[in-house]
Amino acid sequence: MTKERTELATPYLSGLLEFWLTKSVAGRPPVPSSIAPADLRPWKDNIAVFEVIGEEAGTFVYSYYGRALAAAFGQSRLGATLDDLPPEQRAVLQPEYETVRRERLPVARVHTAVFGGRTRSFERLVLPMSSDGTSIDKLLVAAYEMTPRELAARPPTHSPGPAPGPGGGSSGPVPLTVQKPGASA
Repeated sequence: MTKERTELATPYLSGLLEFWLTKSVAGRPPVPSSIAPADLRPWKDNIAVFEVIGEEAGTFVYSYYGRALAAAFGQSRLGATLDDLPPEQRAVLQPEYETVRRERLPVARVHTAVFGGRTRSFERLVLPMSSDGTSIDKLLVAAYEMTPRELAARPPTHSPGPAPGPGGGSSGPVPLTVQKPGASA
């Protein structure tokens, strides 16, 4: 856990990652109970929280879905699972979320796809949380639409992935390897 940390283009995501680091203790992801809903106020409209049910191939249930996400994607997914998504979207998200569970580290990526008839890009950050310090039982996911200027300023990445389209992405997940959760940068 000592690789260089990838820079995030979206300042709000950088702030959320820093907040997550302050809640991490002894190299472990934060305990969900250590984060009050009021703590997430700066990001509340752009986050989704997943409850992870099951040990191996978990079921991911949306337990919170921010207003900006509902507006951007045309509906709230509150109470739904990843299994309720179209297969092409699930094929992108399921492996990413399983990687975060297994590695116990944040992952970020830029996702470009057609939403509502137009191509849009979102920078996403997936943060693990653990109630017992062992298993990842919640994921905090944030997404912010990127402006053309932010996209142009971003260094090119070359990662294989699905072609752009509904649920497809132009950039695969990029592990955000931090010094150690809970350590100051």
